[in-house]
Amino acid sequence: MFAMQSIHSSIAKLKQTALALSIGLGMGVTLQAESSPELIKQLQSLKSNDASNQIATDTIRQLNAANDVTLIQSLTAMKGATPVGRNWLMGLANSLYRKSGKSQTAELNKFLSDATQDGEARYTVFKWLTASNAELRKTLLDGMKQDPSPELRYLAISEAVQAKPDTKELLSLLDSARHAEQVVSIIGVLKEKGTVVDQVKQFGLLTEWKLIGPFDNVGTVNFDKVFPVEADWINGKVKDEYESKLVADGKNVNAKWINESAKSEDGTIDVAALYSNEKGCIVYAATEFDSEKEQDAELRLGCINGNKTWLNGKLVMSNEVYHTDMKIDQYTEPVRLKAGKNQILVKISQNEQKEQWAQRFAFQLRVSDSTGKAILAKGK
Repeated sequence: MFAMQSIHSSIAKLKQTALALSIGLGMGVTLQAESSPELIKQLQSLKSNDASNQIATDTIRQLNAANDVTLIQSLTAMKGATPVGRNWLMGLANSLYRKSGKSQTAELNKFLSDATQDGEARYTVFKWLTASNAELRKTLLDGMKQDPSPELRYLAISEAVQAKPDTKELLSLLDSARHAEQVVSIIGVLKEKGTVVDQVKQFGLLTEWKLIGPFDNVGTVNFDKVFPVEADWINGKVKDEYESKLVADGKNVNAKWINESAKSEDGTIDVAALYSNEKGCIVYAATEFDSEKEQDAELRLGCINGNKTWLNGKLVMSNEVYHTDMKIDQYTEPVRLKAGKNQILVKISQNEQKEQWAQRFAFQLRVSDSTGKAILAKGK
């Protein structure tokens, strides 16, 4: 009798061990199934690498098997998750919504009203709640013109502009708008109504620069080379001229600083035009930003060439990319401005491609808060 009970007990333990072992081998990480909160954290921290897809797939499988993860839990987890993790968590949320989301309207409304939650997650909830309710959609959007979610704010402002508001209302919408294309569009509508807006000032684009170059980048091998002008600028001991890439009468010609003002309403500095479309070269551009106070900000760079950016001697941005595209806010980096004058240096690297589409050599830079609202220099 006792022998039979012992055998049955042993068999049950073996089955439990086999189940844990199969889950663990599927994960390739552990021999025991993790708890749902631990699995959610695992999704949140996923990096972009070859192992992520397998880890995520196995994690989702375990979460589905556990059957105790709620829709709100998956949406809440999107805040602070990596880009890869957010994608997987969104997939999990969509799956859970298809199963039982329509029965959780109260919880979803509460989540949507919480402006501290992830913007994309709230936007997704908004779409679920208003999919077949035009009146609710309009009511919600009326109060979202300054929503912290970029997606909801954009949609709310877009709907308001389509209603053909008067000039006063358009100016208010412009003040709330953050998406670059939407800002430009509203400025265009205002112009048609006879109101001209300074686009450069609206974006906070920096237009006054000193440039020096060209320096050698043949073979695109000098992106990380510290040229003397770069070292001197970082150390606050800049000279009037430096040996350049150009040669005349068998000797290198010295490069001198030149002053340049952006001439277009998008604040672009056309480096190619200034340096005779020189290829395989590097040019440095320097400016200063006089901040009203010490404050958090973002440097937002648009550049179709390889680029590095320093603020007050500290490297804050580096992108060795050539000719993929150029647009406002292409590269964004949070920084801390000091009260008074802040020194900014941009290193722009051109390669040697000869195709017509690879001839641009240009950049634009602006200063904003974390939402994209312009921060203007003192006195501007």
